Amino acid sequence: MRGDIIAAAVIVAGAVFTARHLDEAGEARPAPAPGFAMSASPAAPVPPASAWGREVRIKAALDNQFYVDAAVNRRDARFLVDTGATYVALRESDAREAGVYTSHTDYTYPVKTANGETRAAFVTLEEIEINGLRVDDVKAFILRDEQLAVNLLGMSFLSRLESVEARRGEMVLRG
Repeated sequence: MRGDIIAAAVIVAGAVFTARHLDEAGEARPAPAPGFAMSASPAAPVPPASAWGREVRIKAALDNQFYVDAAVNRRDARFLVDTGATYVALRESDAREAGVYTSHTDYTYPVKTANGETRAAFVTLEEIEINGLRVDDVKAFILRDEQLAVNLLGMSFLSRLESVEARRGEMVLRG
């Protein structure tokens, strides 16, 4: 199992590295939000996004970050778009609101956050939708509310879109 986790982490890191270097000739991508990286990454298949052809535009907030309102399993949740997070990270209270329940024994995956190292529960969310742009079966980590100030829309969602682009204070998600 540990070998599978390490292999998945290497594959994801390689994909991110390749995407960033291929983009060097074009517009720069936003810097990842500081302090959130997954230290364990369960293997996951990557089916295509459900709503190809859609486009969502997000204006940068005053802190130059990109925040978006999304629906997790058809329940509203606020996210910070974080290209540096391997997986979507959801606060425990928002997960419960979306019908995803965890127990203390589910928190077995070590993760690093801005608040330090902690443990998270690994789940598959039925869907995440942003203004009609929907991705099904999204892998995510659930963290206790005190460990995560805001939900993170990480690469387990973003990498399944057609493109993610940021320039001149706007991010465009295409699916």
